[in-house]
Amino acid sequence: MMPSQQEAICAQITAPGYSAVSLIRVSGRDSIEIVAKFFRPRGKLLKLTSQGLILGSFYDRGGFPLDQVLCAVFRAPASYTGEDCVEISCHGNPEIVARVLENLLLEARLARPGEFTLRALLNGKMDLVQAEAVNDLILATGSLAGTAALMQVRGLLSSHLGELLEQITAARLRCELAIDFADQDLPQIDLDDLRQRINAILEQTRLLQSEGRQGRIIREGIRVLIAGPPNSGKSSLFNAFLRYNRAIVTPHPGTTRDYLEERVALRGYTLILTDTAGLRDTRDSIERQGIERSFELMRSADLILHLSPADQARQGAEDSLIPTEFHPKTLWLLSKSDLASPDLAASGCLPVTVMREDGLDQLKAAILERFQLQQPDLRRPLVTNARHLAALQRCEDALVKALDSLREEAGFEFTAFDLIAASKALEEILGVISSDDLLERIFSNFCIGK
Repeated sequence: MMPSQQEAICAQITAPGYSAVSLIRVSGRDSIEIVAKFFRPRGKLLKLTSQGLILGSFYDRGGFPLDQVLCAVFRAPASYTGEDCVEISCHGNPEIVARVLENLLLEARLARPGEFTLRALLNGKMDLVQAEAVNDLILATGSLAGTAALMQVRGLLSSHLGELLEQITAARLRCELAIDFADQDLPQIDLDDLRQRINAILEQTRLLQSEGRQGRIIREGIRVLIAGPPNSGKSSLFNAFLRYNRAIVTPHPGTTRDYLEERVALRGYTLILTDTAGLRDTRDSIERQGIERSFELMRSADLILHLSPADQARQGAEDSLIPTEFHPKTLWLLSKSDLASPDLAASGCLPVTVMREDGLDQLKAAILERFQLQQPDLRRPLVTNARHLAALQRCEDALVKALDSLREEAGFEFTAFDLIAASKALEEILGVISSDDLLERIFSNFCIGK
């Protein structure tokens, strides 16, 4: 059940821990009056205009001073949430923050995860695309992901989807006019023009989806699993991507028994790198569990990097214990290529070495090429969310049906019905029609304080 949108809520909106300053937000009914109960000078705070600042002291319920604070007042609707809101900047000592919150919670309740942004959505300060992008911006691990999220927060995608929605509505109104005035002596609807309009919308929808594949990679990253026999250089490659020694490297086989996972940036994209146990037949039960876990991780990987040492007679798939079902998403590498003889270097595997500064350049280029990743134009609307892509697919399906009904002369009623379905799919993305369950599922992934 959705919480009340009137009661005052509060939460720390900066990261917990020691810092120079911590920020606490109070939003909702009587939020300014609630803060004023603990603040001096009280009267000046109550009279403060929107977006005004005042320096003073925060007292506990018994009148004991807790900290010198700076209060920023935002009066509705000129606030993040669209409600009356106060943001309290106190010193970043967790003990001080806890005591300030402890007193505020006598008059307000603790905000739920994402509740400030949820209220901003419900109060018309942003749509659902922008609200989801707020969380994406906070969690972005790559520069492209951060920029893409920022452009969505600023409304670039929302504006484009709104224009598509208007175009669908205009086409639907033409169909409905044809139905309403079918018995009138009026000119018939221009079918060619209607087809062209719907086709143009369909092309834009498909373009958003095709670019959305790259958008999903920007948002979620590429899961890259490093595999190969023991002592093939997996951990060395893992460390080389990270540029520090995260994994233990020794000449003894079987050192890596569990997997390690880290995120690294590659030309603005995020690689989620996984270093796994060496693949070999072994009687060691613990090592065997690590190998079985490696096979499990291969299922969810977007790309598998299989290393074959240059000093080994067999290379690539011949040397691999990777199941054949995973071969299509495997990139075969020749590790320790600085030691390779000419005949082994021509084995068909991509040479890599961590002993030279440029030893991974070919590999990095091959990863980007494998996913056909180019530098995106982030000034264009970009879909990065799987929920949005699914809704766009439903919109496309409905538009195709609308064109089919025109071609088959099924009647404008059927065309209008399909166009309504297309509109609903876009409205679901924007949050024009969203169930409480959907909103709770989306905002439950936010952090408290946002």
